[in-house]
Amino acid sequence: MTAHTAIVFTRYMMLSLENRESNDTRSMGELFLYFSDEMSDITWIQAFQILLQMFRTLLVDQIDISDEKIDELVKAFMDAIPALLKSKLQVA
Repeated sequence: MTAHTAIVFTRYMMLSLENRESNDTRSMGELFLYFSDEMSDITWIQAFQILLQMFRTLLVDQIDISDEKIDELVKAFMDAIPALLKSKLQVA
């Protein structure tokens, strides 16, 4: 009975996937796939560096904090993160 149920569910998943790929009105054919292939993925380290740079820019533009104070805040933040992440970020 368990094997029969597993086979039925597997067949249902395969048919549902085929139905979605052939009749999905949310996508225009393979247009989404063509655009997503053009965009390259960034690593989480690059994403973290971009976020940190955006945070620094926000502090300078909105709060008008000096560069020395921002460097102190970034150093305090880097000291607070786990050693494994810190080592990976310092290498990059």
